[in-house]
Amino acid sequence: MSEWRLDSVPAEAMALWCQALGDDNAIHIDPAAAEALGFGPRTVNPGPTNLAYLLNMVMEARPDRLVRSVEAAMLGNVLAGDAVLAHGTWNGDICDAQLAVPSGGVVLKARIETNGRDSYDGEGLRSQRL
Repeated sequence: MSEWRLDSVPAEAMALWCQALGDDNAIHIDPAAAEALGFGPRTVNPGPTNLAYLLNMVMEARPDRLVRSVEAAMLGNVLAGDAVLAHGTWNGDICDAQLAVPSGGVVLKARIETNGRDSYDGEGLRSQRL
């Protein structure tokens, strides 16, 4: 089993992620917009950022491997200030991973397939900590 933890999701980083993702949804940067839509007074972490936490876990657990494919299901939200815990179980080159928050349970599930290639070959992605 692998684990990766972030004690507090920083609201400040959400704006950077939104810029990188081209995501202009105000719930990610404006607490008032998040509250108006029922999320409460904290901004909502962009979904791809949550997936990046799972990829961090995989890359730290298997630094010699490349990410080959990802299948993910977003099941909930991570809010600014939430702690997150990524954990996964391995079956060969495949990690069945979950991201959870203490207050809301599992918010993301993913199956992440890796391979042992040590260079980019057009089939995998070069691993880089996100």
